[in-house]
Amino acid sequence: MTAKEAFTLEVKENGRVFLPVAFRQSMGIHSGDRLIVRVAEKGKAELVTAGHAIASTRGMFAHLAMNGESLADELIEERRQEAAQE
Repeated sequence: MTAKEAFTLEVKENGRVFLPVAFRQSMGIHSGDRLIVRVAEKGKAELVTAGHAIASTRGMFAHLAMNGESLADELIEERRQEAAQE
């Protein structure tokens, strides 16, 4: 699928939408995968895979990690030290 390719989707009963095979293949979407639909602006929406959304979110906060250290590991270590002092 190229960026200029477009697909027409029809909303069925209960809001169900069928994604064409060519679209699913080009996006790497498989049965059971989760997709996120974002409202971009009135009349427009953006459909992304959950994996893409997670990667984008991680990228937004990557600058906060210093020297490749894990912020989660740092927080856990701080909590352990606090617990040991109690």
